[in-house]
Amino acid sequence: MKKASKQYSPALQFWKIIKPHFPKWWITGIAFILLIGEVLFSLSIPLLTMYLINEMVEISFNVNTFLLLIVTFLVQIILSGISLYMMIYVGQKVISGLRGEFWSHLLKLPVPFFDKYSSGDIMSRITNDTNVIKQFLTTQFIPFISGLISIIGSITLLFYLIWVMALILFIIAPVSFIIFGFLGKKMQNVARKLQDETADFQSGLGRVLGDIRLVKSSLAIDVEIKEGKLRISNLFHLGLREGKIMSIVTPLMTTISLVGLTVVFGYGGILVAKGELSAGALIAIVFYIFQIISPLSQLAQFFAQFQKAVGANNRIQTIMKEPPESSTETEVTNHATQDGIVFKNVHFSYNQGHRILNNISFVAPPGKVTALIGPSGAGKTTIFSLIERFYLPDKGSIFLNKIPAEKHDLQEWRKKFAYVSQDAPIMDGSILDNLTYGLDYVDKNKINHAIEQANLMEFIDSLPNKYSTQVGERGVRLSGGQRQRLAIARAIIRNPEILLLDEATAHLDSTSESLIQDALHALMVNRTTLIIAHRLSTIKNAHQIIVIEDGTVTGTGTNEDLYKNHKLYYSMANYQKLQV
Repeated sequence: MKKASKQYSPALQFWKIIKPHFPKWWITGIAFILLIGEVLFSLSIPLLTMYLINEMVEISFNVNTFLLLIVTFLVQIILSGISLYMMIYVGQKVISGLRGEFWSHLLKLPVPFFDKYSSGDIMSRITNDTNVIKQFLTTQFIPFISGLISIIGSITLLFYLIWVMALILFIIAPVSFIIFGFLGKKMQNVARKLQDETADFQSGLGRVLGDIRLVKSSLAIDVEIKEGKLRISNLFHLGLREGKIMSIVTPLMTTISLVGLTVVFGYGGILVAKGELSAGALIAIVFYIFQIISPLSQLAQFFAQFQKAVGANNRIQTIMKEPPESSTETEVTNHATQDGIVFKNVHFSYNQGHRILNNISFVAPPGKVTALIGPSGAGKTTIFSLIERFYLPDKGSIFLNKIPAEKHDLQEWRKKFAYVSQDAPIMDGSILDNLTYGLDYVDKNKINHAIEQANLMEFIDSLPNKYSTQVGERGVRLSGGQRQRLAIARAIIRNPEILLLDEATAHLDSTSESLIQDALHALMVNRTTLIIAHRLSTIKNAHQIIVIEDGTVTGTGTNEDLYKNHKLYYSMANYQKLQV
């Protein structure tokens, strides 16, 4: 999406954003031609009515004129229906393209972006904000275009019928635009605050409903009710501020309309009484006045919705301007050298002033098992996040087979890894959906083999719907051990070059753990593996163990080496009664 420069007006910025998503030019062109045709036919109706009335007064009822008026009505109705549908199609097509581009861009944003914005706020922008734009395009923009043509055409025909009255209305219309332009700026500020508060409210809803068990178990219901009512109150007051502006605009528009009608009937009645204006002409003038007043009366709503649409667009553009994950700087061909994963003098912090990793250096040899141990918060999981390129180091470099990580294509890089965490994230959907998530096609035999290795076959066979069983949001219908084994089976199916295991057997009972350990050992053969563990018994046979303390490597070696030479490891081994 092209970025709108600051020097452009809000209207031009808005147009620059939606223009690329318009359907083919001929569809839009036909829609506008039909819209103009519908307005022209509606403008001809008062003239035909004038001729019919004058003929009835002066001569007699003219069937031909009456039939022509009926045909004009029918054509106008048909054109109105077709043009309205086509314009709605254009609006829906634009918003569909905007949402598609927003969604595609969103999923390409780096993980730090999602640390900054809540999921509720993001959902509000892709649903509520795009819906505001859709409502504007389909319910306000189309009537505004047809109304604008109607105003211009009616004033032009009024000049033909009686130029003095047309001149008065020609002055009233610009004054109305000036007034609404001034009030529109105030409406934009209120609309922006209202949309921000709505996003915050939705974010709060997502947070509470997503962790409803925590809310109930923590006896936090009253706290959340109070917080929710506060946000509802804020929305109420912002809605009132919006209502105050509308309470000024609407009566003002009504007053302008009444003044126009008073002038028409008063001045026109005098002219009819003097014989200077026919009765039919007066009726036609009244028709044209209504065709001017009706669009003018909608201007208040149009400008209010336009300001909301501009505010919604600005909120969307805030995210669209976020740079996506950088994929690669140069293409990397197949490299014969196999030197594993290398961290060289890596520094990293999530927030400035609080460093997580300090000058981390180590080598994870290919085809070997490297274990990371240390106290909670030492930076072990952060190391995995850097390996997966969810974050970039502040300083230092990460290499794979002597090639810097950033030189690898991001998609190809992540294909090399399978990550099994202690949280075992599960998507809402079926068991099969979760096993094959992100994969185009997986052979059924391969799935069955992975399920057997992960000790899940007995559990799945016991389910009425087998692989089609729905797991619920975040896998709520599965136990912790079942989620863990499902995540391990998913890793087995992916058959990765590099395994990242973060407490992969944390939620398993002793029997299941033994079976899973056998499966993981088979999976780790000739495969580069990094393991995060707190129980030393699960990694005592690792080829090398790296001790991390306060974001720094304080020891590297085998189980025996560290037991003899490292104070923290020795203490942990004795505490866990590890048989060295």
